[in-house]
Amino acid sequence: MSVRLRRIARLFVLLWSALSWFAGAAHAAGAAVEPLLLGPATTSATLASHFARLVDPDRKLDFAEVLKADADGGMEPREDFRGAGQTRDIHWYRFDLMRAPGAPADWLLEMGEAYIDHLDLFIPKAMGPKATAAAGRPQEPAAYRLVRLGDFVPFSQRPMKTRLHALPLTMPEGKPVSLYLRVDSVSAIRLSARVWAPAAYIGHQTTDLLFQGLFLGVLGILVLGYVALGLLLRDGALLAYTGYVATVFCYYLFANGIAATLLPDLPGWFMNMMVGSSGFLGFAAALIMWVYILDLRTRAPWLRRCYQGLALLALLMLPSTVSPLYALTNPIVTVSALIVVVVALVLTARMAWLNRDDPTPRFYLASTLVSLTGLTMAQLILRGILPADFFIADPYQVASMLAVLVLGTGLALRIGRLQTERLRAREESAFATKRAEEQRSFVAMLSHEFRTPLASIDSAAQMIELSGAVEAPLALTRLLRIRNTTRKMAELVDLFLSADALDQGALALKPEPVVLGQLLEEVRAGLTGTEAEERLELSVEAPDRALLADAPFLGVAIGNLVQNALRYSPPETPVRVSAGDDGGGIVIRVADQGRGMSPDEVERIGSIYFRASSSRGTKGSGLGLYMTQKIVAAHGGTLTVESVRDEGSVFTIRLPDDGGKLPAVDRLAAQ
Repeated sequence: MSVRLRRIARLFVLLWSALSWFAGAAHAAGAAVEPLLLGPATTSATLASHFARLVDPDRKLDFAEVLKADADGGMEPREDFRGAGQTRDIHWYRFDLMRAPGAPADWLLEMGEAYIDHLDLFIPKAMGPKATAAAGRPQEPAAYRLVRLGDFVPFSQRPMKTRLHALPLTMPEGKPVSLYLRVDSVSAIRLSARVWAPAAYIGHQTTDLLFQGLFLGVLGILVLGYVALGLLLRDGALLAYTGYVATVFCYYLFANGIAATLLPDLPGWFMNMMVGSSGFLGFAAALIMWVYILDLRTRAPWLRRCYQGLALLALLMLPSTVSPLYALTNPIVTVSALIVVVVALVLTARMAWLNRDDPTPRFYLASTLVSLTGLTMAQLILRGILPADFFIADPYQVASMLAVLVLGTGLALRIGRLQTERLRAREESAFATKRAEEQRSFVAMLSHEFRTPLASIDSAAQMIELSGAVEAPLALTRLLRIRNTTRKMAELVDLFLSADALDQGALALKPEPVVLGQLLEEVRAGLTGTEAEERLELSVEAPDRALLADAPFLGVAIGNLVQNALRYSPPETPVRVSAGDDGGGIVIRVADQGRGMSPDEVERIGSIYFRASSSRGTKGSGLGLYMTQKIVAAHGGTLTVESVRDEGSVFTIRLPDDGGKLPAVDRLAAQ
């Protein structure tokens, strides 16, 4: 019976104390907040609904003024913890607690987030198991002791070496106690507070650190694996994805307080710099990653330029992470990130719709959806729209891990598809090359066989002409046309076979000393008897200049240039051929007054079968300049072109003094 009476007495004492404290609080403060009751069975309890808040936008209030404002009812009771966003306002909190009779005296107060700069906690000096104070809210600042927390306090100087900011409390029995907290941070403020029984806190720490280790371990493995794969495959998307995952790893390593436990004496500004910089760098890496994944270079060049501009802007804003400007630049990057994620969501959805047989875009879409959900919830919590402890403490952390895993799976599928396509393309290329070689061999043999029937046709036409059996002018004209056509066909066959032999390295040049003037006269002799001979203007500055060359083939190269100049320029205009020694070797120029070529066409001169647009309506095969370039290169020289639309072209052959340092036969085979 006595035990029951004692329990009833304790209950009356507790109720009386609570009523007395409430009456005094209502009279003195006008901000009635029910204290958090810590009972014998309590293991963990949030301080939501058990605190009041005062915002100081001018950053001028000291602790004495806050106590006076609280006594005058200036602190607003709050039902739950909500983020304050990116703000330079100072937030004051009053936490109200009370230990029930029979409950343990030792408790732990934990406050977060880890990356808040300054958490200054004012605790009544009278707190303790033998406290005799009648009330737990003294009105004099001297009655409180100050405990400094926050990431600007070195980890080695904190009351407890934990990831979040924690300290032990010894509570008096049956007496309400008020703690005052001053919060000041450059980064976003998202405060929550919870009281733990020591044994329960140990279990919580084990679970919490296990999750953080798993999270960072997964990200670390992804970074190491994908950076090696990206470097091996030289894939921009993989490398950008690896950079993004690395920034997420770095961000949570510092933002969650893990880095502080590993490097206990890091300064607070460095912590802020790492959190802000990794966020900005992650945004830039994500932009570059989406440029590759969405193939914006070809599909939307204007959007690619926008993404690159945003990435550059994020990099330029990196210095602001250690200055008050961070309160301005961070929201800009956050809003931009939301817009980019929404755009990526639309584009990946479109990609998945258009490529229904390819599962890769679906992973991109799922990853984007997860990222958008986590980022939106995190911002809603950070800006105070949702409670700080809504559902899970940090939805974006969970969403980030899921997003990078899903996106990594999609990129792995992409790499597999690209490797399959490359292998297929390699096989098709090998097949096409083999088939082209077979066709070339067949055409070369067929062209070679054309020589005999062409020679027979020309010989028969010549015999008919010499026999005198044909006297009619019209018939003689047709006979001459047959011979000219046959001769042109034979020249075309020889040109093709020579070009093919040069291309295959099967035709060896035989360099011999030759005089420059004689070489050019032989080129002129090749035009004897034609109307074009009269248009040719030949100028040789050093006709006795000797050079080492294969005269027949070099003559073919120069002759091709001359014939092209005559063919593609107006009949009444001259073609000027000049040759001489410029001090560094032989220079031969062929200039015409034809229709010229565009800069793009000039770059393609010498490509096999290429003909400029100015050659339309004129017969040709596109092999002449190709063969000329091969012959000149075989002699160790160069072929250059200067051309202007409607003004003509100048082809220049430059040959070294000795035809090159290598024997001509070796130089030709190297082509």
